[in-house]
Amino acid sequence: MARHLIIFSLFFCSNASFSQVNYTLIYNDSSSKSVKIIIQPLTVEKKINLVMPRSVPGGYQIYAYDNYLENIYAFTRSGEKLPMKKNEADGPRWYCEDSSQEIVRLEYEVNLDKMEKQQLPGDASIIRSGFAGFLNYTVFGWIDGTQEQPVQCTVNTFDSWPVFTTLRPKASPEKKVVTFTANNYYALADGQIFIGPRFQVKEYKALAPLFVVSYCQVGDEYLDDYAEQGIISMGILKDYFGELPFPSYSIMLRKAIPIEPSNAPSLALEHLQSATFFGDTSNWRSAPMNKEKMMRTITTYLHHMAHAFIPLRCYGDAYRPYVQEIPPIINNIWFNEGFMWFLPYDTLKMERMKNFFYEDVYKTSAIIKKMPLQQLSQIASTMYGIDFRLGEAVFSRGALMAIEMNNYIKEKTHGRKSMKDVMRYLYNWPKENHRAFTMEEFPLLINKASGVDLSKIYNRWQLPVN
Repeated sequence: MARHLIIFSLFFCSNASFSQVNYTLIYNDSSSKSVKIIIQPLTVEKKINLVMPRSVPGGYQIYAYDNYLENIYAFTRSGEKLPMKKNEADGPRWYCEDSSQEIVRLEYEVNLDKMEKQQLPGDASIIRSGFAGFLNYTVFGWIDGTQEQPVQCTVNTFDSWPVFTTLRPKASPEKKVVTFTANNYYALADGQIFIGPRFQVKEYKALAPLFVVSYCQVGDEYLDDYAEQGIISMGILKDYFGELPFPSYSIMLRKAIPIEPSNAPSLALEHLQSATFFGDTSNWRSAPMNKEKMMRTITTYLHHMAHAFIPLRCYGDAYRPYVQEIPPIINNIWFNEGFMWFLPYDTLKMERMKNFFYEDVYKTSAIIKKMPLQQLSQIASTMYGIDFRLGEAVFSRGALMAIEMNNYIKEKTHGRKSMKDVMRYLYNWPKENHRAFTMEEFPLLINKASGVDLSKIYNRWQLPVN
């Protein structure tokens, strides 16, 4: 179970380590659409396997990032370059056929132009004039067996280019060469990196230091409203859960003109101490918003910050809060997403959100409505955003379940308890029990937290909808 509880240590950057796996990211050729990665293990190895993730927490799909790796080589002590061969069954692994040599490092390139053309807009790292934005899990693989070892990462770029990393955020980013540490590969993969003169960064005073970092291809955005939404969200979540689990938080904004037309929704992705929000340039913020619009558009920022609590630090079933080689089939996406869409509905008192949930559940495809909740979640495990009808249906069923439970708890306890008590109990449970909960335990946990028997509501929502 120790592997399942990596979450409790991976989100803090380690201060120092005598021995680390060394990663280097090099982007210093403006004519190139590729980035170079170097990995040096702690010890010399004769048999070595390079692995790329195909599962990202909160992504709910199969990611073929291994398709974008090129020029993959192992290097010996003497400097000899040996080719790496991909797994014969097309798994996201490479190995060195010559196992007699002592390998001291691996090198490869990642073709970001190819990645952006083939992935959904929110699933790719990108390069633009004066900017490169990296989702770390898209470019960093791991040497099998080293993923829980301490990591040091160095970013090497042009002399005048600043480097911002969510794992060591700074309002005035260092330039050219930046080195930072992470507790392990999983923590490294959870981060994001922006480099170049074309992004903005501003730090704001909040319950935890808040950084708003923006790249917008058509002009500089007005950042203060994003910050206000982040500050309000922190306050709501601190009240809801009783604490903030992150030492700082970064709102990463990326608005780029697509190089290929796409009808895919501009989804965001949560991380342990940051979230990345993607989109084209049609809705970039060039000026302040009025209060009504700010509160109307806060929901997505609150929702994704809430994911730093659930499911990234409180999770069950097959979901894991770190990248994986093989994507899991998850039975409770309705909890991960739906309960965290209930939270903005509940705290912001936005009744209109309930109308959206209702539409997604009851006015979607008949095929989707016929699916039991577990089956819907399983299918959405790899198609959540690819066919967003599935994503909307599964999170909306979870949200409506939570709304019904909330009303029932308040009625039976005469207002003394609510779903807020349930959420806080669930959030604290893994810390106290040092493991993830099972699906068999989940209904028992929410009953205990609320002091009310929620079984009928829970069981009814597991069924297809009429």
